Amino acid sequence: MGKFDEIFDDVVVNAKACASAVSQKASSVYDVSKHKITAAEIRGDINKKLRELGALTYKSEVHGTDYSQQIKIIVSEISDLKDSLNAVNEHIAVATDQRRCPGCNAVIPKNSVFCNICGIKIDDTDEDFEL
Repeated sequence: MGKFDEIFDDVVVNAKACASAVSQKASSVYDVSKHKITAAEIRGDINKKLRELGALTYKSEVHGTDYSQQIKIIVSEISDLKDSLNAVNEHIAVATDQRRCPGCNAVIPKNSVFCNICGIKIDDTDEDFEL
């Protein structure tokens, strides 16, 4: 029974290692998914604010009313939302092993040889553009 016990112990150790790896990957997928949902919600908020901005601008032109203070507030809120969206997108990019293109600043896979957007050749020395 000694040989059987050794095989069984190896199976248990490998199963634990596999379960740990699956758990880590599931946690990473969950984290990225959660951040993608957050990004979608922020994009929705930005679109809502842009509609408000458009409505105020329209009212200002049609009725000749000065809405400059409200417009400044909405523009500031949109800027804050865009900053939040950029932070969430950066987290997603890091979690999915991506970096920025040195040519166009697009998010691309870390192992890319060429940028998918602008086509520039990516050098391995372009570490400054990692996220």
